[in-house]
Amino acid sequence: MKIICLGDSITLGIRPGVANEQTFEFLLTSMLVDDGIDVEIINAGIGGENTAGGLERFAKDVIGAHPDYVTIMYGTNDAAVNEGCTEPRVCLSDYESNLRSMISQAGSAGIASIIMTPIPLGDHWSYVGHRPYKEQGANCVIKAYVDAVRKIAADESIPLIDNHAAWWEWQSKTGSRIETLQTDSCHPNPAGHKLLAETMYKVIHMIAKR
Repeated sequence: MKIICLGDSITLGIRPGVANEQTFEFLLTSMLVDDGIDVEIINAGIGGENTAGGLERFAKDVIGAHPDYVTIMYGTNDAAVNEGCTEPRVCLSDYESNLRSMISQAGSAGIASIIMTPIPLGDHWSYVGHRPYKEQGANCVIKAYVDAVRKIAADESIPLIDNHAAWWEWQSKTGSRIETLQTDSCHPNPAGHKLLAETMYKVIHMIAKR
């Protein structure tokens, strides 16, 4: 079972404070192998990337690698509104279109898509000092992008891994803040990667055991 994980720096994982063996891909591989599943998970994350970049390299980095499955997780960079701007880097309609195009290309190549919602942003994310975040909170824009991912999964009848919901559920259950799972109110720390791996495992394990 070969899986490509496509996404941005959150998928890339490795950063100060997060070693390779602490990333969700490494942890997920170990969990599946422990279950007797022969699996190879390839990290195809690029820092700073949005869905436009992912779509541009999809043929080479996904289809060209001939996986059985591709997980797709974007949204953090797409939804970001730069200081002094009034619109996200990638508008919601283009975000949806880019994701649907990736799913269509994968299907045509015989690759099954698993779409994932982006994780929440913490209250101390570096963008919260400017509009619209200053007035409406760190997740005011990305909420619509999360909803779009959920709708696409339903429309396309493909598996959904709802990381966004899982992280808020974790906060509710533990009483700890989202930032506890992050290095900088944006990127997962080792605990955040562990939660990502556990959330993904629930879906991918079921798929592998079919």
